Amino acid sequence: MTHIEATIIFPNMALNYSESKEMMKQTQLNLPKFLAIILVFIFTFQADATEKLPALGADIQNTSVSGLSSGGYMAGQFFMAHSAMMKGVGIVGAGPYLCSGSWPLPYEIASVTTCKNPRYSFWEPNTPHLIATTRQLSASGKIDDIQHLKTAHYYIFGGLNDQTVTQRVVDQNISFFQSLGVSERAIWYDDNVNAGHAFITDNPQDSACSVTRSPYINNCGFSQAGRILSQIYPDFTASETNPAATPEAFDQSEFIQEPFTSMDETGYVYIPPQCKSGTTCAVHVIFHGCRQGATVIGDKFYTGTGYNQYADANHLILLYPQVHRSASLTATEPENPKGCWDYWGYSEPQNPFGDFYTKDAPQIRAVYRMIQRLTSPGH
Repeated sequence: MTHIEATIIFPNMALNYSESKEMMKQTQLNLPKFLAIILVFIFTFQADATEKLPALGADIQNTSVSGLSSGGYMAGQFFMAHSAMMKGVGIVGAGPYLCSGSWPLPYEIASVTTCKNPRYSFWEPNTPHLIATTRQLSASGKIDDIQHLKTAHYYIFGGLNDQTVTQRVVDQNISFFQSLGVSERAIWYDDNVNAGHAFITDNPQDSACSVTRSPYINNCGFSQAGRILSQIYPDFTASETNPAATPEAFDQSEFIQEPFTSMDETGYVYIPPQCKSGTTCAVHVIFHGCRQGATVIGDKFYTGTGYNQYADANHLILLYPQVHRSASLTATEPENPKGCWDYWGYSEPQNPFGDFYTKDAPQIRAVYRMIQRLTSPGH
């Protein structure tokens, strides 16, 4: 029998072999068993290294969402599903709610035609149909009562040079919301910027304004994060400051209950210091676009889009949930090759009619649980 003479360090405990020789004899600890124990310890430590999302007692009635591209579609879906608790929504480079249900086509086909850059006018979003369907969803309770839309604030953006999701598609957000009772005064349609398909900053180190290329963050000379937040929150403090904290990784997996969500095990959250020490804060959720998750561009989205610079002064907790692309297109993987949020139904392959736009959607349920945690009373 082989033994290892060493000191094994565990949290709050040290075992010296020479001092515990008798215990080793009693337990008959051999090399394979010893290595197995060490491996279990290592993996347990790694699993615990990502912190749990904290309960901070944030005000759930001041929640808001925004996003780019597929994240813009998800922002619209989450907003419509839970409008009763929403202050507003920012939709960047995305079309109207339920867009992929515009025509009697498979959702995934509509998502890359009707909802992006329609080649023919009759393939554009069928907004009257979307409005009628939305009314039915509201009446059935699958989404919150659409009467709540009248008290929210809206920021919509479509770049003049965006050929990924054209302004013809983005335009439909305006008629969609106004047809459901939203006043023109409540909507800021930012439609006169020669931008490509990207989130907009005033950072000279970002891509040129008119291009469409990774990481899809472009310098057009203004902070889009600031415009979104100022539109949603009337008492917004517009001055940018260096963040007093840094974004924190958290265990996102505990909020995921369905197998095809395509959501990462790790999400990110920016928490102003005062929100950890008793100040009542609000939660703003930011959904990244396709090919923009942390597994693709690292920390660029959750540190470089400009939101964090406004969080401290405005008591905003910023939640950055994450999805990733499918490793392979098999029956055990969601059909998500570009790491997009679900606006065509990949998270429910067993359901051809889809619930990806309702309260029952797997991704919406997961993010809602995160908000519930942040708005739960702190300990």
